[in-house]
Amino acid sequence: MNELFRYLVQSSVCLAALYMVYWLFLRKDTFFTINRIYLLLAGLFSLIIPLFSFQFTASGSMAPVMIFLEPVLITPEKIESLAASHLSWMEAIGIVYVTGVVIFSLRFLIQLFQLWLVIRRNGITRRENMRLIFVDKGYSPFSFFNMIFIREELSEDEQLEAILRHEQVHIRQYHSFDLILAEILTIVLWFNPFVWLLQRSLKSLHEFLADEGVMKFGFRMREYQQLIFDQTLGKQINNLTNNFNVSLIKQRIIMMTKSRSNAVARMKIVLALPAMLLALASFSSASAIYLTTPENSPLSGTTVSVEQPSAIQPSNAQKEDSVFTKVEKMPLFHGGNEELFSYLGKTIKYPAEAMKNGIEGTVFVTFVIEKDGSVTHVKILRGIGGGCDEESLRVVQSMPKWTPGYSEGKAVRVSFNLPIKYKLAKEKTPAETEKK
Repeated sequence: MNELFRYLVQSSVCLAALYMVYWLFLRKDTFFTINRIYLLLAGLFSLIIPLFSFQFTASGSMAPVMIFLEPVLITPEKIESLAASHLSWMEAIGIVYVTGVVIFSLRFLIQLFQLWLVIRRNGITRRENMRLIFVDKGYSPFSFFNMIFIREELSEDEQLEAILRHEQVHIRQYHSFDLILAEILTIVLWFNPFVWLLQRSLKSLHEFLADEGVMKFGFRMREYQQLIFDQTLGKQINNLTNNFNVSLIKQRIIMMTKSRSNAVARMKIVLALPAMLLALASFSSASAIYLTTPENSPLSGTTVSVEQPSAIQPSNAQKEDSVFTKVEKMPLFHGGNEELFSYLGKTIKYPAEAMKNGIEGTVFVTFVIEKDGSVTHVKILRGIGGGCDEESLRVVQSMPKWTPGYSEGKAVRVSFNLPIKYKLAKEKTPAETEKK
């Protein structure tokens, strides 16, 4: 579940960054084809890139990097409190997300079914290498793949040729494929507002391209603009179709009359490069949380800085028994993090001495997962006393074997650090006791 959330967050951030580049620098240009390709690539990039793990070689001196697992909270009353809360909110978010995916997947299938019903009910009429479906009154002309849907009363209208030319541009440029991709992107990232903005921008670009195509056929601009006004009241069947009146009239008129952007404006597309590189750099970080600490004094201060540096790639010169902090495939507790939380919560006991003396705090334990998955070299990085240090060592030393980590196809030794937080429940006030 953690990996799914991480993927969704990374994909959402990537899409947001790339769309902002389009919105700030590209949307007012008349390079409609370039902008269309950019938005399509932004959507694909956002879905695919977070699936891969990138690693960069670090050069120069760096402070030691340690991988920290999520903290475990231990209380006298409820040993598994953090594990339970961790699972509850993770499961709640997971249920909400999956529910959204199901709803928007059904919406997608219903839209396809709507189109199938219209085709089946009205049939396909072939005319001059075109596939026409005559629909009921009230619908604006639209297209879907190689089919044009049009009201029957328009079949003899003198404006019919301009409408057909417009829809043929959608067909020749395969705009329906764009809308299918945008719909899939919406299903996966339905919670991200930028995915809806991207879908709307793509549909607008389709109309700009179709209007541009009609103008190239020699239609007079004023008459064509009047045609657009005449068709503004038509209904749209669903989001999967290229509708003649889908975009704002004012925006389409502006783009038709706007001077063509000069060649220098094309260079603005390179502004997307820093956004892509930033996304790659952020995705190269490890799955766990990294803490950098001053050399020769790990965790000695009361404050530690949290950041996500580039992963350190092991060099060929390192010996086979070296201990790594980041590898291609990280070690995994059997059953995942949820099982690790459950195991620690059930096994750790709040020491009586610590409870008696009111000792609270976080014990930082470091350990190594060996090539066979066994846990060794268990040490306290920082303790709090009162028996908490010894209890933390006991439980970590007794952990069952993990699935080992791998680098370049070989099992390697990997170091981990685990924060275990001991916390006493606060005393209830008389009012709280009476209420209970």
